[in-house]
Amino acid sequence: MRWYGYLALVSLGLCQYLMFYRVEPVYTFFTPIQWWNYIFLLDAIVAARQKKSLITDRPLEFLIMLVLSNVCWLLYEGYNLLLKNWYYINLAPEHWQRMLGSFIAFATIFPGIFLTADLLETFGLFKDRNPKPRQLKPGFLIASFAGGLAAVLFPILFPSPYVFGLVWLGYFFLLEPVNYWRQDSSIYADIEQGRWQRFRLLLVGGAICGFLWEFWNFWAGAKWIYTVPFTKNFKYFEMPLLGLLGFPPFALECFAMYHFTRRLCSPRSGPRPALQADARRT
Repeated sequence: MRWYGYLALVSLGLCQYLMFYRVEPVYTFFTPIQWWNYIFLLDAIVAARQKKSLITDRPLEFLIMLVLSNVCWLLYEGYNLLLKNWYYINLAPEHWQRMLGSFIAFATIFPGIFLTADLLETFGLFKDRNPKPRQLKPGFLIASFAGGLAAVLFPILFPSPYVFGLVWLGYFFLLEPVNYWRQDSSIYADIEQGRWQRFRLLLVGGAICGFLWEFWNFWAGAKWIYTVPFTKNFKYFEMPLLGLLGFPPFALECFAMYHFTRRLCSPRSGPRPALQADARRT
């Protein structure tokens, strides 16, 4: 590994120890601190295995990803104001500390998911052995866009704690056709070319990140508490078990959101890679 990977590995264990003794600021900011340790550790491993990585070879893209991760997650926070599926406790006392902590925490979402998928790819998982291209019909793309639009508007028009699942799925179906039409990086373009690897890597990467999010959140001083009405008595730490099913599609949605917002930042540029596989294709 590169040097920062060893540093991140030591920090992972040290921060876990300090959290149990409630040493500040580790105890309050435990979840984002561990995510940053995790991100640097994964990047170092990917760099060692692939000879290139997100942070070391595309640092500007990494910084842009941190900002877009915040922007996109604030959209979910906006929905939560209506649907009230979670709330936060034990936040830092000062306003500037809460704002800084939120930015640092929300910035980890995109790179955490994408680097997890990168690491899985270095082991050759889900490699496309025999791609079978298929043409996506315009009717499918229009139906996806219309269905996604309906899914993201319904919770706004008819807010209820029971409809948040539409938000975790809707933006994928809404934005993927747009990314496809603009010839940007797209899961739909992959499927058309018979390539399913990135789709599967993201699903598994999202599931892994979901388990880690809930694991680290459970021990942290500042944390979120769920109020979702499903499987309240059956939980993985703070997360009702049924809620874990939302993390794999959430990873797909993050990918679609990232490429959509990335193009808005630079409309005349070509596709911007988010995964190692994407970097090779573009």
